[in-house]
Amino acid sequence: MAETGTGATKRITVFSDMSERVHYNIPELPIYAHCDPISAFADYRCPCHWHRDLEFVRVVSGTLHYFVNGHTVVMHAGDGLVVNSSRLHYSFSPERREAWLSCAVIGPGLFENLTTATGARCSRAFAQHMDDFLTLSPDVPWQRDALMDIERVVRLMPGGGRRGSQARDAAPAETSPDDPLPAVAAAIRLCDAVLDRFSPAGDGADAPGDDVGQRDRLAVLNMIGVIQQRFGEPLGLNDIAAAGGVSRSQCCILFRRYVGRTPGECLADRRLEEAKGMLAGTDASVAETARACGFSSSSYFISVFRRSFGMTPNAYRNTRA
Repeated sequence: MAETGTGATKRITVFSDMSERVHYNIPELPIYAHCDPISAFADYRCPCHWHRDLEFVRVVSGTLHYFVNGHTVVMHAGDGLVVNSSRLHYSFSPERREAWLSCAVIGPGLFENLTTATGARCSRAFAQHMDDFLTLSPDVPWQRDALMDIERVVRLMPGGGRRGSQARDAAPAETSPDDPLPAVAAAIRLCDAVLDRFSPAGDGADAPGDDVGQRDRLAVLNMIGVIQQRFGEPLGLNDIAAAGGVSRSQCCILFRRYVGRTPGECLADRRLEEAKGMLAGTDASVAETARACGFSSSSYFISVFRRSFGMTPNAYRNTRA
């Protein structure tokens, strides 16, 4: 399990199988609703993850890239996206430029067991051969309504709204109420509006009866798992590929398709993530931190850290003191 964040602005918990434990506004109610800056994540990139929840996003300002199961969508202010259930995804800014996004993550447990018919709609929509995502444009009436409902959920959900020291760059913040019922109503309306919009994927990949896509995704999860668990060891491409039961070349192909990164980049990200936690939360020296996180030498660790975060490990530690 790993947690990342910048100050108190953003927290994300990702387990070794890349599933995320969503930090809902109210723990017992499966709705996450906030407006955050992409700079809340290290390197302007959210860790790759998945969850059963539907994820609704509207870009408030700037330009944002969203990677979903091998596809990258570029969104500008006013655009939006719905990520289907259990799809690998993450948001990022390749130019490291600020963007604000309103995000509503809504768990199916809120509505999928209401009736047999509702459950059947969910099962159909969430199937792996269905669309991985839907794009939302303010120029299409039903999509414009969905975009407005995303903002409504963020505004109405207790503990929601905009966070971070640069909140003035986004729309004016509004005080959220104490009663979650209006937000729940808006969240259910939002899910109802998109459930039947998911269609069978146009490329025929992962069609019913074809388990190739499922097998590839399982291989990726196994390979990510070995990175998450053994990052402190001298892990190589052979080790990562072996965890997925694939060749070195297929390993790289699958990472590019489903994660949008190389195996080496994912390994470096995990090591740096752990190093930041040690620098902020322990008295371990830079050399001890480098060894514990799998870096071959202190000098290499310092070089990679500076290149990724624009400062040395000691400078970073001083900012967290």
